[in-house]
Order: sequence, then structure tokens, then C-alpha cells
Amino acid sequence: MQKLIRELTVGTDQSILDAVECIESGNLQIAFVVEPNQRLAGIVTNGDIRRYLLQGGTPNQPVTVCMNRQFRAVQAGTPREELLKIFDLGYNAIPGLDHEGRLKDIYTIHLTANPETPVLARARAPVRMSFCGGGADLTYFFIDHPAAVLSCTVGLYAHATLVPRDDSRIRIFSEDLDREESYESLQDLIANADKGLLATIISVIRPRYGFDFYLHSDFPVGSGLGGSSAATTATIAAFNELRQDHWNTYEIAELAFQAERLCFGIAGGWQDQYASAFGGINLIEFEHQRNMVHPIRLEDATRNELEACLLLCDTGTTHDSGKLHEIQRQEMEAESAQTDLLHQSVTLCRRMHRHLIRSELRDFGLCLHEAWLLKKQFSKSVSAPQLDQVYAAAIASGALGGKLLGAGAGGFFLFYVQPQHRQAVIRAVQSLGCQTTNFRFEPHGVVSWRTKIK
Repeated sequence: MQKLIRELTVGTDQSILDAVECIESGNLQIAFVVEPNQRLAGIVTNGDIRRYLLQGGTPNQPVTVCMNRQFRAVQAGTPREELLKIFDLGYNAIPGLDHEGRLKDIYTIHLTANPETPVLARARAPVRMSFCGGGADLTYFFIDHPAAVLSCTVGLYAHATLVPRDDSRIRIFSEDLDREESYESLQDLIANADKGLLATIISVIRPRYGFDFYLHSDFPVGSGLGGSSAATTATIAAFNELRQDHWNTYEIAELAFQAERLCFGIAGGWQDQYASAFGGINLIEFEHQRNMVHPIRLEDATRNELEACLLLCDTGTTHDSGKLHEIQRQEMEAESAQTDLLHQSVTLCRRMHRHLIRSELRDFGLCLHEAWLLKKQFSKSVSAPQLDQVYAAAIASGALGGKLLGAGAGGFFLFYVQPQHRQAVIRAVQSLGCQTTNFRFEPHGVVSWRTKIK
């Protein structure tokens, strides 16, 4: 740009002949007359010079005698939209001035596109609430017995931010765990023996660039809402945003399962990753050869009423879902009767699905109670005396049903409460040290986007 300015400018002390040479050397048929301090004094064109010479002027006179002092100019850095409007009025060159009137830029109709600037990627993935079918989504069960889980996602998210670097260094920041990790390269990360979940996910993705990565969540660790899966899903989606060949939603869910369950070793089923990736209210079916997510379309009134009748209750206790799943798996494998319980859970899940799509919400709420009684039979580790006390208090105060979310032993209860009993149930659980939480259904799954770093 500075070269173009030099080619198209003449000084106030130069002659008309100098201006003619300047004009003829370019293709804009215009010259900009500047003072010694580069302040723009005027503009001169071939037309201006011809008119002056026809009136008896001579070419050895200073260019200032024929220049146009009433010129159109803009502030340097003016947005493209404004420039295009000026060009559309017939101008073919517009000077860009700084706040002191000095020539800093020359805009023409051949404006180039803005150069590519560095970008960062963001993603967010919602957590899930499972209504029924949990446990049946474990591979060792559905490998021989078709299974189904009924769940939804809610407006609580894991948030991921990926900022590429110019070097190979990798830095990972987890706000939830108050943890920072640093690696010199991907090879250093992969070779690290005690890497955490986020580093494990990255070792599965294997990006070919260094980066800073940040993760934070709207929910507490150990909530029973599938939070680790939401974090894993958001992480994968952030890296997916910068790929040229994007993974589809099923592939994101599969990578999340691989990283969390197989590579990092958190025991559990498949539903959390699929729920967080797809979002909405779904019946998710698991079979030996395929997993299928079936979105449930509810009438607005049904969805709104269901949302209004569900009450999320934080028990204030957390759990380690991986250890609980491992304990429950060992207990299930040791007793063949557990297979019958899982079959009952799948049957109940399909019954609840039918109640839901037919807007039979009272029956749906009662089925939540059945689901909790059934879940407690899976393992002695699912509940505890203080949790049973909370549940009993909610039922006694008017809740139709409910269940502890996730693997059990802590986290959040989900209760179905009709409006006339809502305040009574809230008072009852709060008297036992629990806190109720408002939520909204989230119709979408994981989303990602990119934005400019500067």
C-alpha cells in the first residue's frame, strides 16, 4: 500500500507537469497532492489539468493551482460496506486519512478480500437425564440382548475452547478440576504415563498442531448427569470444528466412547455420549451390530408440561460413576437374575416411551417410580439410607415418582411432581439439605463454531 501511495502522490511544491507524469504512470487517472507532513491537500485528475490549460494556464505552474480541494475522503480503516456504497456512486478511488488528515490508504473498486486471520474453535455439549434403561446400555448386556434407553438433554453444558498455537506445545486448562497440564509436543503427551481425561481424548484425536485448550462446566463433578461424557463430547467437537473433513454426530459419539471408556478406562455404558452428541429427547437403541438414535417429537404442550413437572434435586453428595459401574457390573455378572432385571428395564423403557408420545404424562411419572425401584435391585451400591430418606420425603409430599440419575450413590434426583405439590416437595427435600435446580430441555446436541482470535 505504501508503494501505491508513493506512486500516486505529488507534493504541493511540484508542478502540473509532475502531476501529469504521476497520473499517466498509474491506471486510476488521478494524483493525490500532499503537504510535506503527508496531509492531503487536494486531488487532481486529467480533467482538472485540461480545464486549467484551456483557460490559459501553463504546465510549469504549481499543481496546487488546479487541484480539487473539495474531495471525498474517508477515515482509514473504514468498513468495506461503506466503501462499496461510495464506489457505487461513481467514485473509482477514495483516499483514506488518519485523524490528522494524513494520507494512509487509497481504496479502489479492486478491494482485496481481508487476509485470513487465526481462528479459535469453541464447542458446548449438554448433559443428559436418563428416564429409564440405564444399565442396559452396557456392552456385555446388549451384545446378546437388544436394549433401549429413554433420555433427554438439558441446558447445562460442558464448554470447550481450542486456541491453535504456532509451535508444537500443548497446554490444557480444566477449570472444574483446577488443573493445568503442559506438554512440549503431542508425542510428549502420548508418552506421559499419568495423563488425565482431556489428555487422553487428545491422544485419540492426535491433532497436528500445538494449542491451548480450556474446559469448564455448568454442573458439578459427580452429578450423575453424564458430565464426563459431555466434557469429552465438547472436546472432540472443538477439534472437529477445525477439521476439513468433519466427523458426523455418530462418529463424535463413538470417539467419545472410545476415549472415555476404553482409553481412559471410566467404566460405563454408551448412552451418555450419544445423548450429549445428538441432544433432544431420544429413544436410543443398542444392538450387537448398530446403535440407533430415534428423536422423539412431542407436541409443544406435552413437552412444556413435562418440563414443568420435572424437578431436579441436588443431593449434595457426589459419586464416582466409573467405580460404581464396575461394582455393578461385577454384581450383575455374578448373578444371572440381573439379566432378567435388565430385560424388565428395557420393557419399562419402551412402555415409558409409549406414554410419552401419547402425552400420558401421569403414567410416565408413575413409571419413574417403577424405574427407581427396579434400579435399586441392580446393586446395593445404587442407593444409601440418606438417599432413601430424600426419596421417601419427596413421595410423601406428592411426587408421583423419581429416580437417582446416573450410576447412583449420589448426585441428582429427578422427580415428577404435579404443580399442586411442587412447593411441598421442594420444602421437604430442602429440609433434608438438598437443593432444587431449575432447568430447561435442550433440543440440540453438541454444537461447535469458530471465531477470529483478534
